[in-house]
Amino acid sequence: MLEAHGMSVEMSKQDNHTLWLTIKIYGDIAYDDFKEMEQELEQALVGMDSPRIKALVDMIDFNGWEARALWEDIQFTRKHGDEFSKLAIVGVDLREKLMAMVVDWFLLSSQVQYFEHLQDARAWLEQNEP
Repeated sequence: MLEAHGMSVEMSKQDNHTLWLTIKIYGDIAYDDFKEMEQELEQALVGMDSPRIKALVDMIDFNGWEARALWEDIQFTRKHGDEFSKLAIVGVDLREKLMAMVVDWFLLSSQVQYFEHLQDARAWLEQNEP
């Protein structure tokens, strides 16, 4: 049984091309939490022209994954990975830093960076892409 867990998700379209996504994870990621986020994101992407996602994932209070949620994340990454232009992962320990490295291997067309402070991650996301 999972302890207190959840995922807050905020999305805003900058234009018909860029979507800003902020995810705050606390506790363990449950399958239902991840599926809900995935459905919200897919709905936001409808009608966008060659969408590019700039995402901030706050994992400071992250504990772990429910197995089904991890599998869903892998499937999600395979489906939408090319739509991410920048992904900032914020954490407080080696586990999140390693996760950022692994995600970077799978999101070949994306820039992925690990940060220990939210303000540094936000500043990096706001920088213009080369």
